[in-house]
Amino acid sequence: MKSENGMGIIAIIISVLIIALIVFWAYRFFENTVDEQKIEDIRANMLLIQGKCKILQESTKINNNQDALKGTKISDMQNDGIISGFLKKNILDSTKLDKYYALSDEDLSSMELDIKNEENSYYIVNYEDNTVFITKGYTKDNSKEIFYQLD
Repeated sequence: MKSENGMGIIAIIISVLIIALIVFWAYRFFENTVDEQKIEDIRANMLLIQGKCKILQESTKINNNQDALKGTKISDMQNDGIISGFLKKNILDSTKLDKYYALSDEDLSSMELDIKNEENSYYIVNYEDNTVFITKGYTKDNSKEIFYQLD
């Protein structure tokens, strides 16, 4: 009669495979959750910027002072690597570049926003139609690069 001492080799292999699958699934779930949270943070930042830009635009209408608008015109920054890369993607209307402003960290701070630009990126605003862009594209699950625009 054969003696059974513990699990067989096949049972051990199956157990290790099941544990590996669970760990892989948990890692992918965590990674997707972090990606989604990052995107939601950017959307929230863009909403805050949009609200502040509406206030600045109304202030310039009342005081008739265009100098109150924050940021640097995109038309003056075409030599900047980040801006030129963004413009090559043809997301903005190239005939209206003087209506778009890139916001530096200092501009965001002077607007009393506790927001920083993403690494190698700018937030871009159009004060006339209150659109906000971010120059950094994001991919999710190796899909096409997405550039966020908030109307």
